[in-house]
Amino acid sequence: MMRRVLVLLWLVVAGGGAVVGAAQLPDTALVQGVVGRAQAYPLSCESRSAADLAAYWGVRVSEAEFLASLPRSDNPDVGFVGSPYGAWGRTPPYDYGVHAEPVAQRLRAYGLDAAAYRGLGLDDLRAEAAAGRPAIVWLVGNVWAGAPQVYTAADGRQTTVAPFEHTFLFVGYTPSSVALINASNGQTEYYRTADFLTSWAVLGNMAVLARLPASTLAGAVSAVAAPPVAGQTSYTVQAGDRLASIAVRFNTTWPVLAQLNQLTSPYIIYAGQTLRVPTGGGAAPIYDHSAAGAQTYTVQAGEYLAQICRRLGLDWLAVAQLNGLTPPYIVYPGQVLRLDAGSAPAITPSVYLVQPGDTLAAVAARFGLDWPALAALNGIVYPYKIYAYQELRLR
Repeated sequence: MMRRVLVLLWLVVAGGGAVVGAAQLPDTALVQGVVGRAQAYPLSCESRSAADLAAYWGVRVSEAEFLASLPRSDNPDVGFVGSPYGAWGRTPPYDYGVHAEPVAQRLRAYGLDAAAYRGLGLDDLRAEAAAGRPAIVWLVGNVWAGAPQVYTAADGRQTTVAPFEHTFLFVGYTPSSVALINASNGQTEYYRTADFLTSWAVLGNMAVLARLPASTLAGAVSAVAAPPVAGQTSYTVQAGDRLASIAVRFNTTWPVLAQLNQLTSPYIIYAGQTLRVPTGGGAAPIYDHSAAGAQTYTVQAGEYLAQICRRLGLDWLAVAQLNGLTPPYIVYPGQVLRLDAGSAPAITPSVYLVQPGDTLAAVAARFGLDWPALAALNGIVYPYKIYAYQELRLR
């Protein structure tokens, strides 16, 4: 049980903490480590989003189990309406789905501190993403502008419903867009902020916010109390680094680093920041040469493929091919990657999937292209921004 608690806490510190105030919000944020999967039934989007949210926090519950645990009702504010096998686009009392309140209630039953909200603002969601916490949001279709309807349930209670009600995980944002994991396909998709706000407003800006209970965090912190630090060195934070992944690299724990650098919740660090790190354990080896000369790397919490390969000076597309990874190239903590990418054949794709941290100029340089030509080929104009998991034509 303690090992499970530590794993949960690891995920929190890799990208979590208290809500960040609106005035302190960064211009962009993306919650790392959220794995989306496609819903299994025509009307199970809410259960799919809930299961993916729970998995992010280390709570294992399948989509089918979560769906079966929901109460049934003709009122979506009380329970699941109709059959999950029904046709999408209808409203109660016909097959429909479920709203935020029953979903939050079930997430609490699985051990998360979850609450249903209506009338939230965009900065509320941005603050959650900046603190490393995904949120479930209720939209219409694939971020469509829908029409609300007032429905009176059999018990006389009224609620607002909408045809094509659908859920996403809100996982990030840029100055002009939001990053959502679509329950229908499990993919991370970017939408214009204005379109998102229009669609979100149809059902009253409804969302479920969740985190680990404070008691879980407190218990785990006491279990990994920071030991005395004998010696120190310094480390410059790289783009994509998390406190937990740095701790692993230097054979220490995140509470030690936090205490040493006077960091407090939400334990945010920045690229270019200099951290003091203990020298007692030495840096952890990146490579494992034991398997007949093959080089391997064990993925740490909060890491993604492009980040790992940049740090090791490798072509991430070659490493992806070597390990049988396909878009969106998700890797998991504890996964062992083969790195002997020199033996892999050269990859010259016609389409490139943008990875977190990429810039247009960096992508162009990687493939020996002229970045203005690449921008023109993809219809990208000033200020030439690209987004994680965006597809770029290379020829």
